[in-house]
Amino acid sequence: MNRGLFRDRRKSFRVGPLPADAINKVLGTELNVADVWVSKACHDHIANDHPDDYEVIKAHIVDIVRSPTYVGQGVHNAGGFYLVKRIDVPVSGRAFALIAIALEVNRHGTYNVKSAYTIKQHDVDSRRLKGTLKRLY
Repeated sequence: MNRGLFRDRRKSFRVGPLPADAINKVLGTELNVADVWVSKACHDHIANDHPDDYEVIKAHIVDIVRSPTYVGQGVHNAGGFYLVKRIDVPVSGRAFALIAIALEVNRHGTYNVKSAYTIKQHDVDSRRLKGTLKRLY
C-alpha cells in the first residue's frame, strides 16, 4: 500500500481561553468567557489555503489567541472578529498573524477559529487608520 496517497489527517484542537473581557472593552461586544478551538475543517483550510503560513500559525496560535496585540472587526465581518499579533518569524515580509474567530459560541459552548494567516505591516496600519483594528492592551 502506498501511504503517500493518503492525506495527512489533521485533528481539531483546543487553543485556550479567549480574553473576552479585554475584547468586550475594546469592541463593545458581549462575548462570554469560553475556550477557542480549531476544528478539523479549519485546520485543513489553514493548511491548504494558506500553506506558506501554516507552520508559523500552528506554532503561534496559542500565544496569539491568549495575548493578542490588536482586536478588530471588519465592516463586512459582523459575524466575527479577528485577533492580530506580531510574530517572531515573518513569512515573505508578513510580520503579523491574523486569527479570525466566530462572534458567537457554538453548540459546544466554545468559539471556533474560522481562518488564520499572516498579514503585512501595511495591512495592520491600514486597518488601524480605518478604525477596524484597535490596540487591545
